Amino acid sequence: MADLKTFMRNKKYAKPSNSYVTRLDPAAQQEFGLWVQQNKIPYDPSPASDYDMAGFYQALKANDPRATTAINVNDHRLHFPDYWKTPYHQSFSNESRWALPTAPRWNESDQLVLPNGQVVFDERAR
Repeated sequence: MADLKTFMRNKKYAKPSNSYVTRLDPAAQQEFGLWVQQNKIPYDPSPASDYDMAGFYQALKANDPRATTAINVNDHRLHFPDYWKTPYHQSFSNESRWALPTAPRWNESDQLVLPNGQVVFDERAR
């Protein structure tokens, strides 16, 4: 779910854009909708979505090696790669396709940290 407060915190670390979500042509959008439904994929169709699921899907169809999922060791839920997180995501990181080099980075303790070491998000504390 998109959160304006989160976006305001993250926008200084994001490349400027009118949209952070991939637009699919009508046929691909229909296939994507079926994939979302059949696989019970969490999907927010809002332009202010915190994750570009259509971009992930497009990459998955193209066999992009970044388009993988895993179980998050901290919350034991399905996790999608940071590459498609938008600046509306609470854990927007330097791994996002829209991140600037100054964006927070993950450390070995599953925390997002700024270059000065300040923790801005702690995955384990959720």
